[in-house]
Amino acid sequence: MPERRERHRRQEAIVARSAGQASLPGAGRIALALATGAAVALCAAPAAAHGFGQRFDLPLPLSFWVTGAGLSIVLSFVVMAIFVREGAGGRDYPRYDLLRLALFRAIAHPVVIAVIRVLAVVVFLTTLLAGFLGTQVSLNNLIVPMIWVIWWVGIAFVSALVGDVWRLINPLNSIYRGVEIVWQFLTGRPELSLGVRYPRALGVWPAVVLFLGFAWIELVWGETDIPASLARVMLIYSLITWAGMFVFGREVWLRHGEAFSIAFGTLARFAPLDAPATDGGPRRLDLRPPGAGLMAYEGVTLSMFIFVMALLSTVTFDGFIETPLYRSITSAIFGSAALSEFLFRVSEWGMSERDIVLTAILLLFPAAFALVFFLGCWIMVAVTRLWGGPGSKAREVSAGQATLAFVLTLVPIAVAYHVSHYFTYLVLQSAYVLRPLSDPFAFGWNLIGTADYAPRLGTMNPYVYWYTAVAIIIIGHVVAVFLAHIVALRLFGSRRAALVSQVPMVVLMILYTTLSLWILAQPIVG
Repeated sequence: MPERRERHRRQEAIVARSAGQASLPGAGRIALALATGAAVALCAAPAAAHGFGQRFDLPLPLSFWVTGAGLSIVLSFVVMAIFVREGAGGRDYPRYDLLRLALFRAIAHPVVIAVIRVLAVVVFLTTLLAGFLGTQVSLNNLIVPMIWVIWWVGIAFVSALVGDVWRLINPLNSIYRGVEIVWQFLTGRPELSLGVRYPRALGVWPAVVLFLGFAWIELVWGETDIPASLARVMLIYSLITWAGMFVFGREVWLRHGEAFSIAFGTLARFAPLDAPATDGGPRRLDLRPPGAGLMAYEGVTLSMFIFVMALLSTVTFDGFIETPLYRSITSAIFGSAALSEFLFRVSEWGMSERDIVLTAILLLFPAAFALVFFLGCWIMVAVTRLWGGPGSKAREVSAGQATLAFVLTLVPIAVAYHVSHYFTYLVLQSAYVLRPLSDPFAFGWNLIGTADYAPRLGTMNPYVYWYTAVAIIIIGHVVAVFLAHIVALRLFGSRRAALVSQVPMVVLMILYTTLSLWILAQPIVG
């Protein structure tokens, strides 16, 4: 467990005591790598649930929850098998353009959009300067809660549950676009770019690397609550983004290299609001069924597959490193003379031995997720070829093609894990932004009247949290099963082939749900 987590918890406890309230840790942790704990989960006894800062015995034995969740997924599959027909595999879905309504036309007015983007740039620059110029006490500096709570958790929530808000407010895009407008005024050229052709083979690999780097900073690096260090990372990422825009073009880099445009955009494909590109035609703001944007799989590449695996597995990793199982693994590693000697030699390069282990496991997680999912798709194709019946296109589909076609159906699971993992964290920690927002540079200002605000850490009933988290996880898997069935109808060509193909996927979903509930029920040992 990185040292910054322990520091942050101690700071929370200090603030809580000053407010006369009990300290409470962040959100419950979710999910373990698929294949490592299934047997443990299936036979688990009642456990102290994960993430409450105190012992909380589950209201029923864990095996009851696992059985209920698994039956819910099976039931959803049966319902779809009965009611979802072959025509449901089409690419169209009901939508309604909200810009037909005067209220939404007013909200989407270019002046309103411009004001929102300017405000986002002001917040971005203020946050960056606060990291460099403000107090280095993390609880009193704007940059720490702004990055980890408001931006990473909050924007992800809004993206998944409302729409792609990052596409609207991205300050890195707005700043570069502003420079381009000045460049066009001075030179008459519309784009400030070298115009280098982006290599097709590169896909979104730059975004994969940058996202894994961000995950390392969040979960491994020991300076994530040091304002000046965060500001340096923030500036470095901004410079990388602007350099990519300058070399390849602004829109090209946003689609291939800007990790958070891709991450938030992927989550937003689950959202009910969509503002599709119209190639110069009238703007649209479509209201659509949740998850409908995930049915289109054309154009998904290997690099995008790995990106989705990284997006899903890093939340799992965050939960895994706070479980007794992780503590046992690290104890075994450090208890081995050979491994300890190896880690000691590697640590001479500049990383601590603990960070080396964490980094290795962090990189193994997306690789393991990708391998398990590919194997599941390979079994799916093999089974469908055997029992898909007449009209099946399974012999025309490879395991690799199936993997790329079904990967976006995992996004509802990513949404469910992100929401259930970070919900209490967002609720309890968002109050920390109010005090530094009034005095971002510690100059004695009180811009919005909250400079003396002391966050009061409330409590959340653990039963409410547990029931909510379980419901969110099950709903995410049920939606994923539904989307996978729709994709299967389109990919394999017949209703029977689609049903046969989804049996391995349902088994995978049940195992995954089992493991997620198991890790949710583990006591924190970080």
